[in-house]
Amino acid sequence: MRSLILGILFLTVLSSCLTKTIDPNSIEGKLVTAINTTCSPSGKCTIRLKDVTDFDWDRVYVFNYANSQSQIEELIGAPFPKYQEFQRSIIFFNGGKIVYSESLPTDIERPLKDQVVFDIAGRGTYRVYSSESRFDVQRENNERPVYYKLTLIQTPPIN
Repeated sequence: MRSLILGILFLTVLSSCLTKTIDPNSIEGKLVTAINTTCSPSGKCTIRLKDVTDFDWDRVYVFNYANSQSQIEELIGAPFPKYQEFQRSIIFFNGGKIVYSESLPTDIERPLKDQVVFDIAGRGTYRVYSSESRFDVQRENNERPVYYKLTLIQTPPIN
């Protein structure tokens, strides 16, 4: 009986370690905080990515999990040593140089709790936005857990 209880306890601890979550200190976590403090309970509002960053940038690449390191490096025209396989990547540029990047957790079956899903249309695997891009926010919870869809509504030219 004691080994059964220890086995159950071990499996519980192991499963909690494997649960993917959004880091509240990441750009994605800061976006969720901004959405939850400025949007209505339905999640309807407009937001700029620039409003949650504390560094200068002029464009950002947002990649889904399906890109390889070589694909990302070809698209951004620079080495990307922080690449992590099967992670979403967000890479900020200023004046043609990477100024900040993050690898974000993902679940290929469904969005994570509080995940921010950018409007990468169709079979696309990435999008590029300017620092002045504005997004409509829609809170989604039809699949449980709650996640947020960002749809581009305004995009000034990217330099």
